[in-house]
Amino acid sequence: MNYKYIQGFVLNLIVFICLLTTLKNHAQVPSVNQKQIESLVYRPLENSNLHIATDSLNNTWIRGHFNPNQLHSPIIFQIPNAHIYSYDMYIYNFEKLHLIQPNLDSSGNFVETRFAQHYIITDNLVYYLNLHQNQEDHLKILIAERGQFGAQEAKQLLFLGLYYGIAFLSIIFNILFYFIFKDKRFLFYSLLQIGIFISLFYEDGMFYYISDAQWQMKYLLAWNMPLTSMLACLFTIHFLDIKSIYQHYKIVFVSLFIFSFLTSLLYTFYPSYIVFSITIVLSFIAPLFCLILSATQFRKNIYARFLLITFSAIVIFGVGYTLQVNTNIDQFSYFSINVFRLISAAEIIIITFAIIYKVRDLQNQNSEYRLEIEKYLQILDQKNSEELTKENIEYKTKHTNTLNSLKEKYNLTTREIEVLECLWQGLSNSQISEKLFISLSTTKYHVSNLYTKLEIKSRTEIHELKKETIN
Repeated sequence: MNYKYIQGFVLNLIVFICLLTTLKNHAQVPSVNQKQIESLVYRPLENSNLHIATDSLNNTWIRGHFNPNQLHSPIIFQIPNAHIYSYDMYIYNFEKLHLIQPNLDSSGNFVETRFAQHYIITDNLVYYLNLHQNQEDHLKILIAERGQFGAQEAKQLLFLGLYYGIAFLSIIFNILFYFIFKDKRFLFYSLLQIGIFISLFYEDGMFYYISDAQWQMKYLLAWNMPLTSMLACLFTIHFLDIKSIYQHYKIVFVSLFIFSFLTSLLYTFYPSYIVFSITIVLSFIAPLFCLILSATQFRKNIYARFLLITFSAIVIFGVGYTLQVNTNIDQFSYFSINVFRLISAAEIIIITFAIIYKVRDLQNQNSEYRLEIEKYLQILDQKNSEELTKENIEYKTKHTNTLNSLKEKYNLTTREIEVLECLWQGLSNSQISEKLFISLSTTKYHVSNLYTKLEIKSRTEIHELKKETIN
């Protein structure tokens, strides 16, 4: 018996069974449609082994090829691009094109995934993609053996979990710091981080993942980028305390924000690649202008250096990643989303510590100012006390001299001088008697003598005498 013949027969039988198993999740394309797909005029994509065509309904079609070693083997096909959220895939089996349902394994069970993926076993090298109305000239395609793909995806999800964990904790801490210190820097930075978080969460396909492939959120990025741009400018202005400088260029910032939101609105109703590109460009201009303002504070403000270095890295890698997604230029291959994520994580840590030190410095300055104010107030109180003491001494001296002068002029006794002082204080006869420890009749006697000697008839005249003699 020829064992090689038996081994080959068994292997072909297994492949045949696998093909039949996968076909239960596939819909065969009618022959007329298959001929239409195959008869389209495909042109090569630049820097790619793919070919592109457009049908009469303006749908974009892509024709590609599997590697020969991928035939008859379970593989996974995926376009790791959050902007291409809906497309149809066709493969050959038994010389017929079949439509592959996305996110289903060989048993027909739903699979959670960050981007639409297709589980495939095929006996033909050619496949077709219908991108519907999407115009995509810079398509990135991932085809891998199932085990290899699963290992890569698990590693990537672990890395994403670490990054988003750091970002989420930083957002929580900055919000807590805002309520503790009541400083708007923490608030604006936490909002800025949320904006960046949402953009990366979208680009990583995480909205698609957590919603079981339900949330496509086509316009999210077009609205989030201008909003994030505005938050970046607000944070820069408050972090560096350059509100006065900002006032000179306020019209520039307001105009940029208005135009960027208008293009976002236009993209919502007219989803054009050009409109989306304009929105991206406008969203980057305002932060770049903020970096220029930060550069003017570079020498005299140490925090401007932190901001300039970290934000420059974010903007540079953000622009690089955008170009890498939308072009096939090899020079931009270094600006991957993983590198951008690492730069963003470093920026989160550096800026958070910079804000903490900034607020601490401000609190120390406020404490110093408070001590200086308290010291100054103490000096003022001491000075006022000295002046009051001096005035009291002068008043008492003048008062004593006046009483002595009246005593000599009108031949007043010592007791009569004491009664006169009480009268000047506005005391009644009974109060005078209590204060001087004399009887009421004696008090009336001294008062009567004062009236006679001073030639006055009422207490009103006594007070007038005081004004005339002392003042």
